[in-house]
Parts: sequence; structure tokens; C-alpha cells
Amino acid sequence: MLARVADSLYWMARYLERAEFTARLVGLQIQRLPVGTAVEVAAGWRLLFAGIGNDPPESESLGNMEDDDFLFVDGYTLTDILTFEEGNPAAIANCLAAARENAREVRSAIGPGIWSSLNREYLALGQTRLVEIWKREPELLYRDVAEGIQRFHGICDSSMRRGTDWSFMQLGRYVERAQLVVSMLVAHCGDAAGRENGGEWPVLLRACNAFEAYGRECGTVFEESAVVGLLLYEGDLPYSLRFCLERLRGNLDVIGPTPSDGLGKRPLAILNRLDEQLHDCGSGDLRQVGELFRTFHDAIEGSYAFRVSDG
Repeated sequence: MLARVADSLYWMARYLERAEFTARLVGLQIQRLPVGTAVEVAAGWRLLFAGIGNDPPESESLGNMEDDDFLFVDGYTLTDILTFEEGNPAAIANCLAAARENAREVRSAIGPGIWSSLNREYLALGQTRLVEIWKREPELLYRDVAEGIQRFHGICDSSMRRGTDWSFMQLGRYVERAQLVVSMLVAHCGDAAGRENGGEWPVLLRACNAFEAYGRECGTVFEESAVVGLLLYEGDLPYSLRFCLERLRGNLDVIGPTPSDGLGKRPLAILNRLDEQLHDCGSGDLRQVGELFRTFHDAIEGSYAFRVSDG
């Protein structure tokens, strides 16, 4: 397949994964605005922005810590930044637009059903105005965005051959997921104020669709070591790093190395290093794990982007 096709599939999946994950985080944060204390809400915004690697304007002051009403209004501005802000490339609307543009480049590879599903989600969000839904139940918008992207993946699951097209999409999906989960874990483990106030670990678990799994394994006491352990090692949990690593390895096996110079062997070598790193990883090693996942992305781009492979 043409490498430009592979690159578009890879980035389409990355942008969609970021949009879905951000939508869940924002939806959870909005739910706590009317009921959480100012301290809890401010901690939630701080961790959300830190976890997705985004800085809000005047980030040193996420609302007036002594004024619940002001913080609720400030939440509208921060929600808008994460959803529609044109100057924020990581905003949900911009991620969907970038995913759609990459999908448009490869419409013949993904087929009309997959294209229509993605285009429908893009158009639906584009017709939404935050000011119109803010007074009702704005969290429903973010539920719909996340579920719409999940429907897109369901259509892909039921209609695509498990060949190289599929595998490049899966590489993008799980590289993005792993980087986001690592970044969120780093932010939570390094936030002393959030740990003292409590309540942030359940939010992270819900964002990773792991709240019920944690309850079955660990009960109702939320401890840093238990949350980190679950999101690192639980191989049956779709948002664990172990799960992501195994999916990356399986799809890399399908793609194989580039035939001309063997550069495609480098991503596999990095996955092997990640496997070793995860074996005895603690919260202090998370930054190194995140760096290795970023190195893996660079290796994928360097090995396959702008190249032509047989397939």
C-alpha cells in the first residue's frame, strides 16, 4: 500500500482517539460543576489540562477558589477551549476535522460506510453551539461525541479486512491511547493537592472505562498504587498500557518491516524495550514509559511515512 495512505489512516485513528478521550474527560468534569466544591472542580480542570498536554489561558488561575459561582462560569470558558476553540489544535472539533480530512484522503481505502459515519459525527458537532446547550445538560454532548466515535469503530470492526489498512489504523489508535493514559497518570501521580483532596482517582478510572474493573479488583478505596497498577498491567482492560502494547505488537506483525532497508525493525525493538520497562514499572518510571511510546511513534513515522511498501 502507498505510505501516504498508511499515514492518513494512522493519523485519522490518532485524532479520533484523542477526541473520544477528551470528550469523556470533559463530560465527567462538567458533571461535577454543579455539585463539586471549588477546590474539587479546580483540581479537576488542572489535571485535565495537564493530562492532555494543553495549557488554558492564564493557567495559573483556574477560577476563583473561594467563589463557586465564578468557577462554574469559568468552566464554560474552559469547556469551550477544549471543544470548539479554533486556536487549540487539540480541541475536540479540531480533532474531528483533522480525522475527517485524513479520511477524505483515503475514502477509497475505508469505503463509503466508514466515511459516512465519520462525516456524520463531524457535521453533528459542527452544528452544535455550546451556548445553546450549556443551560440544559451539556454533558450529554460529550457522551454523544464519545459514543459516535465508538460507533465509527464498530463499523470499522464489522466491515474492514484485517490487513495493513486496518493495522495502521490500530497503530494510531493505541499509540494515542497509550500516550494519553501515561500523561494522565503522570499528572495525577504528581499532583499532591489533588491527592490530598481525594476524588480524582475515580474520575480517571471512569475516563479510562476502568471504574467497574477497579471495584471488582480493589474495592471502594482508591489508592495511587492500585490505580496505577491496574492501568499498567491489566491485560484484559482496553485502556491499560499492557493491552495497548499487545495490540501494537500484533498489528506491527501484520504490517512487517519495510523491505528496502529494514527500518521497520526499529518499532519492534522499541516495543521490546517497552515490554521490559512495564515489567517492573512504578509511578516514578511513567515519564520514561511515555517517552518510549513517543519514540515508537517517531519510529513508525520514520519507517513507513513517505515510503511505498508491497501489499
